[in-house]
Amino acid sequence: MSAAAEGYGVREEIVAWAGDCMVRGSVELVEGRLSDQLNEREVVTFYDATLRSLDDGHEVAMGELEVERLELHLVPVRGRQGDPTKRIRTVEERVSLELGPYWVTGNLHRMPTAQALAALTRRTRFVPLTDAIVVLRDRPDEAPMHEEVVLVNLDRIGKTETVSLVPVMADDWVEADHGPAGDILRGAAPA
Repeated sequence: MSAAAEGYGVREEIVAWAGDCMVRGSVELVEGRLSDQLNEREVVTFYDATLRSLDDGHEVAMGELEVERLELHLVPVRGRQGDPTKRIRTVEERVSLELGPYWVTGNLHRMPTAQALAALTRRTRFVPLTDAIVVLRDRPDEAPMHEEVVLVNLDRIGKTETVSLVPVMADDWVEADHGPAGDILRGAAPA
């Protein structure tokens, strides 16, 4: 039986970005999505941690570092994207979010029947953005970071801009019995 199956965590290296530094280290994780585990914790413990200053790049190494979840702005996800059998159909909205010193542009996912930007009102703290581009706001000329998935801390969002808005859609189209819409849905050319 694996350590995760017995309830023990496995240490995996993750990178997290706070307001003034990048933190890299091993975090004890169990099976499941990284976002769920971050949402369940008030404090994240990094082992063999390295902090790199955003201002001057200097690094500090620590054997163990506890960081309050609130201090983390964004966390790139590498390899932990949950159980594919539990995925639900969503639509993507391209958004730009200001999180402290960062601008993050990516695809926010929501249910097709939910209002625009609904994922930003959830009770969870970290939500995923896919196909994300991260830049430091005070250094727009530096090369951006491209991440397949990045978790953003809702508590840290200062400003939100919609890049492309997707309309709310009904899950199932109701077939009309008459009129041009009914003709189109039944495959007939409108009169």
